[in-house]
Amino acid sequence: MPPCGPDICWWIADLEAAGIKIIQVDEPALREFLPLRRADQAAYLDWSVNSFRLSTAGAVDGTQIHTHLCYSEFGVIIDAIDGLDADVTSIEAARSRMDVVNDLEAHGFGRGVGPGVYDIHSPRVPGQAEVTELLGTAVKHVPARQLWVNPDCGLKTRGYAETEESLRNLVNATKEVRAQLV
Repeated sequence: MPPCGPDICWWIADLEAAGIKIIQVDEPALREFLPLRRADQAAYLDWSVNSFRLSTAGAVDGTQIHTHLCYSEFGVIIDAIDGLDADVTSIEAARSRMDVVNDLEAHGFGRGVGPGVYDIHSPRVPGQAEVTELLGTAVKHVPARQLWVNPDCGLKTRGYAETEESLRNLVNATKEVRAQLV
């Protein structure tokens, strides 16, 4: 991977200079633009992964790189997801009831992962028991030390009241599952 120059990766250095230690680079679109022709898929995935890695190559070792992947058939692109080499990958998983954790386990995914436990595309507030169940499924397939607990996506489409209640349930469920693991 070529080093970052003045025209590449400058934004990471600017964020680090401002004291930012965790930087999320959103949605590398691995699946969304995957060519339909199988013969073209490997080259596309290689280009996508290398583009992501180039865009984050300037980060110092103390900076944690995160990424986020929208709903997809993750098993089809699990090698590419791993190839991104992000420290933490957040993956939408609430609607699928954690299907992705099977793919992560089968692949031996070794970095941080946050399979979403709260579908933010709906105004429905998930209860603590529901989130606890999803987290319980996740820890059966992914080592707890690798798990991050997060909503499926950003919260900008949700109102304050539902967001606060949902996040309160998410935090309480996390505490409950952590207590069960001890």
